[in-house]
Amino acid sequence: MSTSKNFNLFLMDGEVTGRIKCTLSNWTGLAFKIPRPALDRCKDRGDLKQSGVYFLFGKNDRGEEEVYIGQAGIRKNGEGILYRVSEHLKDQNYFSEVVMLTTQNNSFGPTEISYLENKFTLLARENDRYIVRNSNEPNIGNVTEEKESELIEFIEYSKIVLGVLGYKIFIPLVNPLVENNIDGELFYLKRKSKKSNQEIHAMCKQTSEGFVVLKGSMIEMIDSDSLPKSLQALREQLMLTGEISNGILQKNQLFASPSYASNFVLGMASNGRIDWKNKNGITLKMLDEIEAENSK
Repeated sequence: MSTSKNFNLFLMDGEVTGRIKCTLSNWTGLAFKIPRPALDRCKDRGDLKQSGVYFLFGKNDRGEEEVYIGQAGIRKNGEGILYRVSEHLKDQNYFSEVVMLTTQNNSFGPTEISYLENKFTLLARENDRYIVRNSNEPNIGNVTEEKESELIEFIEYSKIVLGVLGYKIFIPLVNPLVENNIDGELFYLKRKSKKSNQEIHAMCKQTSEGFVVLKGSMIEMIDSDSLPKSLQALREQLMLTGEISNGILQKNQLFASPSYASNFVLGMASNGRIDWKNKNGITLKMLDEIEAENSK
């Protein structure tokens, strides 16, 4: 799946904030990204009367990203995935957009969609970017090994499609090999805190999205007045939810800059370009200067 891909995004309403249909060369799948208010405008589409799997995306009261993953077969009245999604409009839990996955040849039966719902739910929980609202683990169903091979390929393409549509639900913040320090350069922070009199040790990884403070890092539990309010709120929230427990980070956290990452760890304003160092003790600032010099 590391080769180049050519996606076709069709703006069904002529605007990027409207309905989007996504197809991919050599893939039998169909993906639709539909804003909640536009669901009614899809009721005459035959391809959304088919069976498939859907993702309801929204935010909770704390501003955290949530997803509900479901499946829908074809009903006796001829309705399918869109009808099932529309039923969720009556739910108390809010969603703002939905992504529906089906096929160009209407090839999914009950067994296939059960398998896909199960695998997508497990993958979403594993990557832990979104709060998965499914309360139970979906039934995986019974598929032959030949059919499973086809469905695994469908899943691999679907993971990319969701990313292209703006949902990184199946993309880990960092490669698992990086978390285990097997692959990729890590950066380290070691600093004595005057507030708690502890020596704080933390690790982070720079990715294409920013700087990820890795789970297992120590977190200074006392805030300084210089800490930005947004980071104070984040730290407080993570302590309440147990994602910071006994001063240890339990879940990877992404930040836009190295300084926000170090501020989060230390509970105070700091210069992340100096505080984060590689295994040889070279700061981010020095590494950037070396790279700039070598590029001349």
